[in-house]
Amino acid sequence: MKRLMISAICALTAAGVNAADFFSTENCDNLFTFGARIGVNTTNRTLGSNSMPGAYHNESWGTGFDAGVTVDLNIRDYISIQPGFFFETRSGSYVLMGSPTDISGIPENVEIAQAGKRSSYNFTIPVMAVLHFNLTDNLRWNVELGPYVAFVLDSKLNNKRFIVDGESDTPLFYQQASSVDFGIKMGTGLELFNHYYLGTHYIAGCIDAWKDLKIGSYTKSFGGVTKGWVFTVGYNF
Repeated sequence: MKRLMISAICALTAAGVNAADFFSTENCDNLFTFGARIGVNTTNRTLGSNSMPGAYHNESWGTGFDAGVTVDLNIRDYISIQPGFFFETRSGSYVLMGSPTDISGIPENVEIAQAGKRSSYNFTIPVMAVLHFNLTDNLRWNVELGPYVAFVLDSKLNNKRFIVDGESDTPLFYQQASSVDFGIKMGTGLELFNHYYLGTHYIAGCIDAWKDLKIGSYTKSFGGVTKGWVFTVGYNF
């Protein structure tokens, strides 16, 4: 019985030590650490459900490129605040067909068909809270969540083909992305040997993705949001 009690106490002590290592509340040696990130993304920029009544609209996911740096403010070993500074490209394609109504200057019952590609170049700043879990001495698991703001440096909508009543005409939809995008970025990552990083994140836009259409006193909001996945690799210094 005595040996059994000693074994149980040793097992509980070892479990407590492992739990403390897994979720360490110790101070960090460095208050600030820096990282470099590079990766790819796939994004979509939807339209609001009531933006073009009577028309079929479909957005396709496109690919892009991400590159930037991160700065970690290490509050404790288990938590840090991480702002990032990224240059991003985003892309996608769309198809618009039907007899849309509620669009200024477009007669009723006019059939249209339009297709094209979108692209944008953004400067994006996420600020995330990062929880760190020590899986082993050389492997750390991160859970990351926080807001982001993206400033659109340039945006293009390249119409490939369009038809109005069977004849080529001015494209119906030619809007640009909103100059600012704001939303939530969330994801997870792994750190190997305290330096190498591999991460996956989802971005969920919270404000209108498109600029309002203004023709004289008429204003039309296309609404919609930005959404996407980002896959990055990096190195922490």
